[in-house]
Order: sequence, then structure tokens, then C-alpha cells
Amino acid sequence: MRKCCFKGLCVGLLAVLLGTASCRAQEKVVYRDYDRLGWTILDSLKRPGAASLFKGMNTLKLATRMLEENTPVDVEPRPAGKRELKPRAIIEQRRESVLMVFKYMRATVHPEYIMPWATAVVLSEDGVCVTNSHVLWQLIDTSARLDLRDSLLFVATEAGKIYSISSVLSYNRSGDLAFFKIDTRGERLVPMPLGEDLAVGSNVHALTHPAGYPYVYTSGVVSRTFIKESGNPFGNRVEITADFAKGSSGGPIMDDRGNMVAMVSCLHPIYYVDQPPSDRQMGIKECIPVSSIVRLMRKLEK
Repeated sequence: MRKCCFKGLCVGLLAVLLGTASCRAQEKVVYRDYDRLGWTILDSLKRPGAASLFKGMNTLKLATRMLEENTPVDVEPRPAGKRELKPRAIIEQRRESVLMVFKYMRATVHPEYIMPWATAVVLSEDGVCVTNSHVLWQLIDTSARLDLRDSLLFVATEAGKIYSISSVLSYNRSGDLAFFKIDTRGERLVPMPLGEDLAVGSNVHALTHPAGYPYVYTSGVVSRTFIKESGNPFGNRVEITADFAKGSSGGPIMDDRGNMVAMVSCLHPIYYVDQPPSDRQMGIKECIPVSSIVRLMRKLEK
């Protein structure tokens, strides 16, 4: 009897080991050449006829002059996911909904180049996107002056596809929100599902482009929720422990189901004394809750 039990145990253990090995074999690690991606994007801009598909920053700025703050945006949000996902699944299933925002700097004394600018999130298949108002401040603020080298503001996917920003749809300064439309040229994009605001202690996942490093994943928890401006419906804020940096602005903060629950806004570094070069102690990572984003969205009538 003991021999049979031992034999059964060995067979069971072998099955577990083989199953584990099989799972590991299926988890293929993908290494992406992001340096090459940058050159691919620049080359795409320089193709014959490509420039005619893009609106320059001056043109966009003129078109945005009459835009009223808090203009409702017609968009039907993608339903929230219900199934809990592992971090790897969140990354793979949501990365198509995360865009890179670039500036194209025309050649003057220096050669032309593209500057990683920020992050944006796709909200609809036909190209409605959201980012921070400070990302588009040169277009929104009538007193802001464009740099002589500023030429184009556009978005790109991880696959290297580039899209022109056709218009700014709405914004809220205090909420650090801006909606814009991109010209998808008939292509259907993959929108990000929207969830609900999270309480302190809830898990969060970020996928952003800090300092020109595309598609960096970090995770953490909600560390604090607070009111930044009393009486302002766009005054709520969320603080998280997941890392982000410049270039992450407008990036999605997601829950364990891969739903967008907040958006990166800004970082407040804390030093031992008020200013550097004193030792930095920590950074407060401030985000905009998804409820503020939804507040500007008007569902389409079916």
C-alpha cells in the first residue's frame, strides 16, 4: 500500500514539474528595438506626401482658439473588464491602447529630430484620445508661443504607425485633462476600457513612456486620495506608489482587471531641505481619477 502511494506521489510530482516546465516554455520573452522604432517613425514622417496628412502646430493652435473649456466630448466608453488579469496579461492586452506623443522639430542650425513628449490613451475606435492639458498647453493657451522649431505634434503606436492630431476636442485646466481626435485614416483602434475610482490600498498598474523610454510598466498601490481644490468637481486627486516620470504625463493607471482608473498628472519630489541638491527623500505621484475623465464625456445615443 505504501509503495502504491509513493508511486502515485511520484507520478503526480512529475506531472506538476512537466506542467510547470511547459508553462515556462510558452512564456516567450520579446525584446523590442525601440531605438530603431524612433528612426522608423521619423522616416515615416519624411515619406513623400506624408506631410500633407498632418496639421502643423500653428494650424491646430488657430483651430483651438475658439474652443470652450469643458466642452462635452461625444464618445462611448469601452465597457470595463470583469476578469482579474495577471500583470503580464494587462500589459499585452492594453499596450495597443497606449500611444506615444511626439513633437517633430524641424531642422534649423541642428538636424531635424522627433522629441518624445508624453503619453496618451485611446478612448474610441475612431480616434478619440485623452491626455493631460499641460501636454497640449501650447495649443490650448492663447498666450503660449510656439518655438521656432515646433512643427508637428503627433502620436505613434508601438508598431510604428503614426497619426496626425486633427483637433483638440475639450480640456479642463484644473483637472489637467485634454481630449483630442486623431486621423486614423479609416483604421479601427483598440480603446482602453474605463473602470472606477479606487480606494487607498488598491493595486494599480502603469504603462507609460518616462523620459523617452517607451512602454515602461510599473506597479504599486493607491497611497492617498484627496481634494486638491475644494468645491471644484475636477479637484479630486489620487496618489500612487507606482513609478513614473516626465514623458509619462497622460499615461493610464489601471486596476487588476486592466481598466483605466486614473491618469498620470505630475510628480512632487520631496527633499530633506526645500530645494536640491539636498538628498531626495521620496516623490509624490499625483494622478487624475477616472471619474474626472468621464465627467467630460457624453455618451453617444444609440
